[in-house]
Amino acid sequence: MLRKFREWLETEQSIWSIGEQQVSNGNLAEIIRLSAVKQTLKDGRIVEVRIATVDDIPDIVRIQELSYNGTAPWNATALEHEIKRNRRALYLIASLESQTVAFVGTWFVEGEAHITNLAVVPTERQKGLAYYLLKEIEQLAEQQGMHQLSLEVRVSNTTAQSLYRKLGFKAGKVKKDYYAGDHEDALEMSKPILRKRDIHGFNE
Repeated sequence: MLRKFREWLETEQSIWSIGEQQVSNGNLAEIIRLSAVKQTLKDGRIVEVRIATVDDIPDIVRIQELSYNGTAPWNATALEHEIKRNRRALYLIASLESQTVAFVGTWFVEGEAHITNLAVVPTERQKGLAYYLLKEIEQLAEQQGMHQLSLEVRVSNTTAQSLYRKLGFKAGKVKKDYYAGDHEDALEMSKPILRKRDIHGFNE
């Protein structure tokens, strides 16, 4: 799955497909509209979700370092390319009391929204931040005519897998030696995106 998305990133096209429509190639950040800007967490605090800009790159790197034992799989250079030049990429960040505490990155390609990275600072986990970010991505994917959400997760990360299953993701194949460094296997997970007409039928 990831290889397919990387191949798409290597191409430069002026027209690309969103769902069944051909639209002029613009940044997703300029096309989409967020369905929810603020949400209430389990502890009663208000989280604000917005589209990331290049100014948010240091915070995204920081969150990765806090989440991945001091490393940032997506470094500042890669993130700048994603946010400024990858027209199929969309990054959302979540803030609590003006402090960025979580983010999610997604590629929208050929009817599929592929989640490339999702991280929450350790002190704010298990409070609903990842859930809200993923639900927002699902809403945006439906808005843009995507048919499926997909991601990879470490086979050892059962906590994340439990969240994904709660959101309707189903397990797929295991990718051997997927992660750089420790070569841990990855579990591929995906879920279909059901539009309202798919749920209620055409005659309702």
